[in-house]
Amino acid sequence: MDILILEDNVSYSKFLIKYLSKNILFASFTTITTFDELKNHMDKDLYIVDYNLPDASGEQIDYLLENNKNVIVISATDDISVKQKYNDKVIDFLIKDDLSTIEYLLRLLKRLQKNKNITILLIEDSTAMLNFEKNILKKLNLNIITAQDGDEGLRIYQEKQDEIDLLITDINLPGKDGIEITKSIRHEKSIEEFPILVISSDKTSARALKKGANDFIKKPFEKEEFIVRVNNLLEMFDSIKKYKKEVMLDPLTGAYNRMYLQTKLDNLFKIYETKSVAMLDIDHFKKINDTYGHQKGDEVLKTFVEVIKKTIRRGDLIIRYGGEEFLIFMPNVNKKEAFIAIAKIRAALHKNYDFTFSAGIADEGKTLPEMISIADERLYEAKRSGRDRIVI
Repeated sequence: MDILILEDNVSYSKFLIKYLSKNILFASFTTITTFDELKNHMDKDLYIVDYNLPDASGEQIDYLLENNKNVIVISATDDISVKQKYNDKVIDFLIKDDLSTIEYLLRLLKRLQKNKNITILLIEDSTAMLNFEKNILKKLNLNIITAQDGDEGLRIYQEKQDEIDLLITDINLPGKDGIEITKSIRHEKSIEEFPILVISSDKTSARALKKGANDFIKKPFEKEEFIVRVNNLLEMFDSIKKYKKEVMLDPLTGAYNRMYLQTKLDNLFKIYETKSVAMLDIDHFKKINDTYGHQKGDEVLKTFVEVIKKTIRRGDLIIRYGGEEFLIFMPNVNKKEAFIAIAKIRAALHKNYDFTFSAGIADEGKTLPEMISIADERLYEAKRSGRDRIVI
């Protein structure tokens, strides 16, 4: 991100750049002190602009907005009329007071960069309110999918849930209301797994929060409050994702580990009516370690997971079940369909690598442990019958 800082206080400008540069690796900074200089720097991604300059008091902001530039105003002017003039047109309007302002600016810049890969589902029946919220979210660099009734919103969520990172919904909607939507989503994803921000003009905050909303905002609301609540939810879930990644991923292969199996997979198992489990075990892995060393064994494990990930669908899950044994959970497929996917993994290994695996597949069993047990029995049948084969 290429950022220009327009600030006539050179000391403040230097401090700002030093602080931001130290904490943001993805950005480059340019500083100027006058409106006149600005006209030669209209190729930046973002402009952080002081309101009062030696040759302008707001004209520089008007100029940038007329040219459709992304602007954050940071000013010592605490004039409510100035703030009201620009507040809905710029990304944010910050008052210079102490270090907390710069710390907030730092968090905002980091969030703007991350938001390029974030998609929000916004459900709001009022066209005016929908446009107001959508414009704020667009300024935050977010991708937005919209719906204007509850049934449509829930359908979009169900179809695109793998793409959606945050739901923002009004409570009072045609069709299913925001409470019903929240309850429906919470049957599949817990409050720690998917963030929901609920909006309403009445006093339903406690009810919404009890039904599983992560946060609530009451209409009418200020733009700044909306920005802070959205950003805080996204930051919180970034932290949760990072923690889960560290705790629930096998550090060597990048597959999920047994903790994921024990804490998350059983809930997924109950959601899908049709599902299959495949148990895969690398053939003669001990011999690979004994002959070529553990470093070679580690390379084989990593390669195996890479090949599996390239072959299975996005919604399929791979878990390192044991040393060289891996479980693949495949929703919405029976064992014959799962066989086709596992056979593709086998073919890819035959074509490009010098090791093989055996596999057992099951779609029977009323519980996850039962299905795993059946797949495991078939895996050992594949081993006993000569290895490098798949049993269903």
